[in-house]
Amino acid sequence: MTPDFPALLDELHRRCDGQVVSSSGHVVASTEALPGVPWQPLERLGVAVLPERPPSPAATADRFADGLLDVHRDLVRRTIDHAMRHLDSRTSDGGTLLSKQQVQATLADVAMELWECEAAPAADRQQRWAVHQRLTTAARDLLRLLGASGFLADSPGRDLHLAEVVGNVYLHPEAEDD
Repeated sequence: MTPDFPALLDELHRRCDGQVVSSSGHVVASTEALPGVPWQPLERLGVAVLPERPPSPAATADRFADGLLDVHRDLVRRTIDHAMRHLDSRTSDGGTLLSKQQVQATLADVAMELWECEAAPAADRQQRWAVHQRLTTAARDLLRLLGASGFLADSPGRDLHLAEVVGNVYLHPEAEDD
C-alpha cells in the first residue's frame, strides 16, 4: 500500500534533514511529526502547521520544493490509474464510463499535462509554481471525473487536496519574485 500524503510529507522533511520552513515561516507536517500544535482545520486531514519560524536555507528549500513536486506528480499519476479502474467499473447507457469519449478526452488531457509537467524543467521558484498550478488543475480535473467517490476514505481526494495546500505554502513565489 502506498503511504498517504502526511507520511510522504514527513519522509520528505527527513530527507531534507529536519523540518523545512517555508519562505513565509510555516512548517507543514503530519500531526504525528508536530504534536501539541493547537487544533487547526487541516488537522482533520492529518497535517498540522507551525507558524513564525525563520525560513530554511535556500538550498534546503529548493530540495524540498523539488521533492514536493515529485510527490504531487506521483499522486496525479496514481489518481489517473485509480480513475481508470473506477471508471471502467461504472456503467452508463450500456457501457462503462471509461468507454465514453468525453471521459477518455479528459483522461488524455490530464495524462498529457502530467507528461509535460514531468518534462518541464523547474529550476526556479516561478517555474516550480507554474508546475504546481498545472498539477493542481490536472488533479481537479481527475476529481471531477471521479465525482463524490474521489473523496471516499480509500480515494485520492484528501491527498490531492493536501498536495495543493502544502504546495501553496512551500512553492508560492515571493512578491519580489513576480
